[in-house]
Order: sequence, then structure tokens, then C-alpha cells
Amino acid sequence: MPRGASKKQKKIAAAAFKAASQPAKPMAQEAVATDTQDNAAEPKGKKGKLIRPRGKRGGIKHKKPTTKDADAVQAAAKKAAATKLNGAGKEKAAATKSAADSEEAVPAEGTEAPDHATKIAKFHTLLKQLEQATSAEEREEIQKGLDTLGGLAQYQAWSLTGSAKGGHTPTSKWCVEALNSVYEHDRSKPKFKVLDVGAITGTAYDKYRWIEPTYIDLHPQGDKVQQYSFFDFPQPETPESRFDMVALSLVINFVGDVRKRSEMLLHSHKYLVEEGFLFLVLPLPCLTNSRYMNQTHLRSLIDSIGFNVLKQSDSAKLSRWLLQRKPAPENQWNGTVFKKREINPGPERNNFAIVLDPKPSA
Repeated sequence: MPRGASKKQKKIAAAAFKAASQPAKPMAQEAVATDTQDNAAEPKGKKGKLIRPRGKRGGIKHKKPTTKDADAVQAAAKKAAATKLNGAGKEKAAATKSAADSEEAVPAEGTEAPDHATKIAKFHTLLKQLEQATSAEEREEIQKGLDTLGGLAQYQAWSLTGSAKGGHTPTSKWCVEALNSVYEHDRSKPKFKVLDVGAITGTAYDKYRWIEPTYIDLHPQGDKVQQYSFFDFPQPETPESRFDMVALSLVINFVGDVRKRSEMLLHSHKYLVEEGFLFLVLPLPCLTNSRYMNQTHLRSLIDSIGFNVLKQSDSAKLSRWLLQRKPAPENQWNGTVFKKREINPGPERNNFAIVLDPKPSA
């Protein structure tokens, strides 16, 4: 210390010497000491009241975050993220469901459904024109239009579009399963005879050894299929030559004349054994989206023409019915009239109908 130094300078120098001679505290101890001082500054029992220590700024803005505070912040962040994720998931699920619900009404852009619907409607228009044609030239021209569209085979293919991809059961398989649930064939007797109308390739019942199928079609696409209209196919001359079942799978709706549709159902009686079976398949919209038809109306018509409904099931695209002839003498038309009467009004509905006149043709 230089001579002549003041007392104040001497005190400062002594304090600096003393601080330099003491060992430094570890950082961890220093941090604990600081926390202890902070905790000591906050009186117990007065939660939430902040007392500013001397020489430090207080208030929530300048409060040091503790481990508890960090955990709370992290938990809040996780909760917010989960809420956001769940909300996005619900929105996505809702959007998916909405798209699925509207798929039938408004097909997705780029799908073939509108084209199929247009061509099926064209089929119906041409068939109706064919029934009303008055000259051979006119009928020939209309028939060319039907052939250009692909005939019954293509019509049925369009009606079944997507069924294979969707994993739907083939109509013949459903028919046999339904039949097995109500009927047990005696294998010691002759095979169960089926007349498959509109058979196209003629393969539907080939894998069932107890079934003897006869296939007919207006435009056969298989060697086993005979070229016949159902109305022109020879009627059985003996009880033994009758069929145990007639299959009309996607055939009734291909007939353009609404009266011919009921005549076709009645015509099946002429081929069936007593209490024989009738297998009927229609596109589902014929019953769910028609102005003139629904399932209740069809059931009434079926009952009036001498059949009972044994099994009925709907898939995504088809309505399938296994019917059985009523015991005689009820196995015929009871005279009830079914006209083309609007049941389900609406601009977006189709015009499928089955009309049963007071005097159907024999």
C-alpha cells in the first residue's frame, strides 16, 4: 500500500485481499444457495404473493423458471399437440365418411359410373323402342343399336360393375347357399334341374354336382348355352321334364316393356315342378331409387302371382330373391292389378316398373 493512502482506500484493498484468499464455491453449491435465498425470500402460507429480495427485480415476468414450471409447460404443449392431431383425425374421418356417403349419389370425377348409367339408360330406351316398332326395318335398326352396345351380356356386366372388386358374392353362389338353407336334395334321386335364363357364358352352376343346369340366352357366349328367348323356349310336356328352379338373374330389368316383365314372372310357372323355386335378381336401384317400385310393392306383386318369398338379401348393387311356388291352386295369378303408380316421387329417381294387367298374355 503506498504511503499517503486514505483510510477508504485501505479498507477497499483489505476487502479485496480477503476475497482473493478464500476458496471459490462450486457452481452447484452456488446455485443451491441462490435457490435457498429465493425460497427464503418467499414466506410460507402466502402462496402467490411475491416478495422482492433486496437487489433483485421481482414479478412473474422476472421469476426464474423451476423444474415444476418446465414440466407443466411440457405437459400443456403435449396436450395441445394431441388435441390438434385428434381434431385433424376427426376432420379427415368426417371427410372420408362424407365422400363415402355421397359416392352413390355423386360419383367421383374420373370414374366410369356415369358412363355406365348412361349406357344402361340407353339400353332401356332402345328396348322400349323395339317393343313399339311397327316395321321390320325399324326393329332391325334398333336391334343394331342394342348389338352395338354389347347386348344382354354387356348390360349385365355394367349392372355388376365393381362387384368383383368389392368382394361381393356371385349371384349363383348366394342362390345355392339360400337354397341349401331351405331345401335338402335327395342325392339318390335325379339331379336338381335349373333353367338359367340369360346365362351368357353358361358357367354359373357347373361346379355343383347335384345340379343339372340348362342355359339359354338371346346371344350365347358359350358352347353349352342354347339360343332362345325365355318366351320361345319349349315348355315341358311331362311332369318329369319340368325344372326344379328357374333363374332370372338380371333379366327382368333388361326387358323394356313393363308389362312383359310381369308376364315373364308368370311364364316361369309353366316350367316349374309343384312348389318349385324361382331365383330373381334385380339391380338394387330398381327397388331403392324407383318412382314406381320398392320392396313392399314387389313383395305384394310376388304374392299375387303365386309365389312365397323364402330368402331375400341386398348387396351393395343387387337385390336377390329366392321364391317358391305356392301349393296348388294358389300357384297362379290371383287377379290383383298392379299399374304404373308413383310411389316415391322425386326428380333424381329412375322409372323402373313392373305392370301387371288384368289380362296378361298366356
